[in-house]
Amino acid sequence: MRLIPRVRAFEARGAVVKFPSRSWSGVRADDGAVILAIRARDLRRHRRGSRCVLWTPGEAAMDHEERLKHCRLAALHGHAEGLLAYGESAQVDPDVVLPLRVVRRGAEYWAEISA
Repeated sequence: MRLIPRVRAFEARGAVVKFPSRSWSGVRADDGAVILAIRARDLRRHRRGSRCVLWTPGEAAMDHEERLKHCRLAALHGHAEGLLAYGESAQVDPDVVLPLRVVRRGAEYWAEISA
């Protein structure tokens, strides 16, 4: 597996990020598609695939509002692209792009990946 910095993975997908050193989501410039980085360790298997929390109100992350905006946009579009981040440095495997369905559950936004 070849890992690259998160910002380079977003750039490779054509996504613009607001804060290159800390953003975990972005929007592709040419078609408006939402790209979301998720930690591989946060994925949870279930009977129809995998899922993970993308945004929760209690989160204290630096890009909290940016991530919420992108989750809302992805839920509106009905889909997004997911990049898997690994380790403490959160480097991304550029060869793996997951088709995500972003859904709101209560006050949270979740990514669902079909099996």
